[in-house]
Amino acid sequence: MSKTFPLPFLCFLSIALLGLFLLNNSGCVGSRADAQETQAPCHASDSEQGLGERLPILPTQEFSQEAKSVYAFLLCDQAFRNEDETALLEATEILQELHTPPAIWMEAGIWLLGRKSPLAVSFLDSAHNAWPNDTSLLMLYAEALKEKGDTSAAIELVRTFLAKNPGTADATLELAILEIGERQYDKALALLKSIAHSERTPLVELNFGKALAGLLRYDEAVPYLLRAHKAMPDLPEALLELGSVYERTGQWEKAVHSYEEVLKTDFPSKNILLKLISLCLQQKKPEKALRYLAEAPRDIPFQLIVADMFIDAKNYLQATTILEPIVQQPNAPVEVYLLLADLTWEHLHDLQGALAWLDKMPEEFHKSSNALLLRVHLLARAEKKDEAVACAREGKARFANETKFWEAEARILASQGHSRQALKVMQEAVKRWPEDMNLLFLLGNILDESGDKKAAFKLMESIIAREPDNFQALNYVGYTLAEANEQIDRAVSLLERATGLAPDRAYIVDSLAWAYYRAGRTSDALREIRRAVSLGAKIDAAIWEHYGDIAKSSGLAEEARKAYARALELEPDNAEELRKKLGR
Repeated sequence: MSKTFPLPFLCFLSIALLGLFLLNNSGCVGSRADAQETQAPCHASDSEQGLGERLPILPTQEFSQEAKSVYAFLLCDQAFRNEDETALLEATEILQELHTPPAIWMEAGIWLLGRKSPLAVSFLDSAHNAWPNDTSLLMLYAEALKEKGDTSAAIELVRTFLAKNPGTADATLELAILEIGERQYDKALALLKSIAHSERTPLVELNFGKALAGLLRYDEAVPYLLRAHKAMPDLPEALLELGSVYERTGQWEKAVHSYEEVLKTDFPSKNILLKLISLCLQQKKPEKALRYLAEAPRDIPFQLIVADMFIDAKNYLQATTILEPIVQQPNAPVEVYLLLADLTWEHLHDLQGALAWLDKMPEEFHKSSNALLLRVHLLARAEKKDEAVACAREGKARFANETKFWEAEARILASQGHSRQALKVMQEAVKRWPEDMNLLFLLGNILDESGDKKAAFKLMESIIAREPDNFQALNYVGYTLAEANEQIDRAVSLLERATGLAPDRAYIVDSLAWAYYRAGRTSDALREIRRAVSLGAKIDAAIWEHYGDIAKSSGLAEEARKAYARALELEPDNAEELRKKLGR
């Protein structure tokens, strides 16, 4: 893979190359006759040297400045041509000695970063040391640190730069972007506000919108995002964020329009088509969802994902039309059998038919862990829970390193009212996998269901301490505080963070709505509870009851009546209490 350098640098090299032949005591050039004898070993042609051969690292103390420049260029150029990242890293000391222009460092750094090279951070550290006040190199170095997963180091790097170079707009924007990535929206917003109006580019506008949306200030976010899109119509980021904001606020048609506009850009279409299909299913428009599927490439893994979405939305006939042609193909993927088994149970409640699909899987997959786990779940859903437990225990024995069979056994035991047995299973699992947060969360849930809410709450707090972005634990602690009407500000903060991490989970959005309600923020509560009931077909009775309570407190009697009535249709345990609320 060849790499070109900027024209000014190449012009300089055309002159500097002459210097290579005017060196004294360089070991390569003496008299004209000597040069003819020694030229080939020092600078062989591609046919003699071979593209794959690395240029040797030579002592450069006695090289002239021009020769060093030529040598550094040759090292870089050959590294690019041979795709030799190590050779490029080895050239950094010479590049620093030469005071090589930032543009050369930038091109090499972008090349390494584009290749996701593990050497990118080390190379860009050298580049930053060579040019500590260059903003572009700083930003590229910060991006490399972020790509490596060390965002805290990237943030510290940019903060240190800004302490020495206050008011640098590009660096301020970079720090704001990093803070948004860490969901520190307040900090990001403060940084963006510090950028002078004259320096507020469309990218600044875009990130204003992102920060405001992260703070759930959707109405304020939209104008910034619209301005960013108008200024950068070919870039999808503003449209994607707009679509997300419209989706979160229940403005379905605007969300669809935004995502359809993204399809006109170079953004990968599959991701957007999945968004559009999901929106159609939420609006109960399965035929329109199928039309979007028809626009997608004939990609079987993609079709299987969509079929699973149709099953979740209870659009069983449409799911069947997707899956039947796939299963008839030679060497059909094993996932199609799993989905057909799930579909057969969900649509027809035909356990034997569902198990028959599992039995049709190719022999090498017939008793795979996924097939066995689905068998466990099918038996449990068919109320054959003793058989399901036995099947889960078989999975534990056969797949000793897979936690999912432990989880399945514990869940089934708990659903049977065998809390002590379920606790014992989970306590053993946590001893085996003490760092698995999913297991710890399930243990907390079972503690809660068994009545030990104090121990459950303490365990959930410990999960947050160890994994601050665990949205399940954030939701549990936040909702528990809101329900108890304690530490309401903290409850709101935890639940805002949880919804930022999982914006499309109805039960988490409901928790946030309830916390707003407890905090007296009725309009915010009403906005979020309306969004919660729009997220999917399976909305719990408790969410509809919360909707009724919030609507009632907002003076929306008819809306409250409809919500209570929807809750009653689901035959909850507190049906009598709901009837009283509806009567009032």
